[in-house]
Amino acid sequence: MSKKQATPAFTKHQLVQSQQFSNREKDVLNAILAEETTYTVQQAKEQLTTFLKKEVI
Repeated sequence: MSKKQATPAFTKHQLVQSQQFSNREKDVLNAILAEETTYTVQQAKEQLTTFLKKEVI
């Protein structure tokens, strides 16, 4: 039987320092993520996508 493994969560600082994202993406993440919250890589990517697809007025 396999145990369900928890997906690792990271702080904003860890995600911004990660090589998972480009410099442009890191700048956006730095602006939109909350300091006191942890995010999975998938959640960070979803936040990034949502922000970048917003209509500019």
